[in-house]
Amino acid sequence: MSSTLAPHRRGRRPSANASPPPANTPAAMPLTYFRGRVALAAILRGLGIGPGDEVAVQAFTCVAVPEGVMATGATPVYADIGSDSFNVDAESLSRAITPATRAIVVQHTFGTPAEMPRIMEIASEAGLAVVEDCCHDMGTTLDGHPLGSFGVASFTSFEWGKPVVAGLGGEAVVRDAALRQRLAAEYEQCELPSRKKQLQLELQYLAFGLLYRPQWYWRVREAFHQLGRLGAVAGNFRSAEQSQEVSPEFSLRMSHRMTRRAIAGRQQLPAIRQHSRLMADAYRQAISSSTIAHPNLPAGADTYFARYPLRVTDKPRLLAEARQQRIELAEWYRTVIHPLEGDQLRAVGYEPGSCPQAEQRASEIVSLPTHRRTRHDFPQRAAQLLNQH
Repeated sequence: MSSTLAPHRRGRRPSANASPPPANTPAAMPLTYFRGRVALAAILRGLGIGPGDEVAVQAFTCVAVPEGVMATGATPVYADIGSDSFNVDAESLSRAITPATRAIVVQHTFGTPAEMPRIMEIASEAGLAVVEDCCHDMGTTLDGHPLGSFGVASFTSFEWGKPVVAGLGGEAVVRDAALRQRLAAEYEQCELPSRKKQLQLELQYLAFGLLYRPQWYWRVREAFHQLGRLGAVAGNFRSAEQSQEVSPEFSLRMSHRMTRRAIAGRQQLPAIRQHSRLMADAYRQAISSSTIAHPNLPAGADTYFARYPLRVTDKPRLLAEARQQRIELAEWYRTVIHPLEGDQLRAVGYEPGSCPQAEQRASEIVSLPTHRRTRHDFPQRAAQLLNQH
C-alpha cells in the first residue's frame, strides 16, 4: 500500500530518545494492524522512509522483519548478532550504518533485551530513529525501563507462538507525538479484513485452542504448515519471491474480534509472566548437559522469556529425538532469516556468509515453551532428553 503521507524532510527525523507520553493518553494507545510486520511498515512510512532508504536490522530474525521494511520500498541492511547473544551486536550495527540509513529496528529475541544504552548512543550520533521489535516481549525490563520504551515506537505481534495469541494481528505503540499523528492519519485509510478472511482466522483460532498442547506440538505444527502451503490457513510466512511484492495485507487493520481478544490477553500478562518465570527457573535447574548452553543476559535485565532458548551442539538429532518422544522443542530461527535458505536469502537483501554469528546461532538454537499450557512436570521431561547430549 502506498503511503499518502508527505515524507519528512531529510535531517528532520523524530528524536531517537523521545520522552514517553503519559500512560493512557491518545499518543500512548496502540494502533492495531493485520500483522506485526504491517505495524512495522506503518511506523517506517510514518518516519518518511521509502525507496532509496536503508533500514538497519539484525540477522537471526524472521522474514517478517525485512518484509515489513521492503513494503515501504526501503532496503533492509543486516548487522550481525553478538558472539554470546541472540540480539544485534552494537559494533556490527555501527558498521552497517551508511548515509542512506534512516532507521534502526532493534529486536529483543525470545524476550531477551538488546544492549539498548549503546544502541541508543549509536542512533543518536547518526541521527537515526530507533524502532523496537517487541514481538517476543511480555514485560522484560532493562535497568528498570521496559522494553519498547527506548525508541520512538515499538511493534508487536499476536500470531501463533507469541506471548499473547489473538489469532493474528499486531500493534504499533508510538511514543513520538508527531509520528503518532502521521500514523493515525494513515490508519483511517486501513480496511478491515474481508468477512471470508475473518471467518478463516476465527476457525484457525478455535482449532489452535482445541488442538495445541505441548505433547501435540509436532503433529499440530506439521498440519499447520501443510495447510499453509495449500492456502487453507493464513500462515506466518510468505515465500522469498512473495516477500518482494507488497501484499494487500499491508492495507489492513486488525479485526474487531481479534482486537478485543488481544486486549483481554494483555490483561492476562501478569499470570503469563509468572508461569514463564517458573518454567525458566526450572529449565535452568534441571538442564545441566555440558554440550548445552543456557542464555546469558545483560546486567540490569529482568527477563521474561517468550520461549527459553538453548544453544546445542547437534540440533538435527536433538530435534528428531524430541519429535519421537513428543517433547515440544522449537527449531526457530532455523535459518539466519527464518525460514529462507540459500539463494532465497538474497531475495530479501541478505548475502550468505555476511553475518557469521547469526548463521552459527541458527545452526545451534532450540527453544522450550514457557506458556501456561506447559505443565510443571515438563521441565523434567525435557531435561531427561537434553541431559543425554
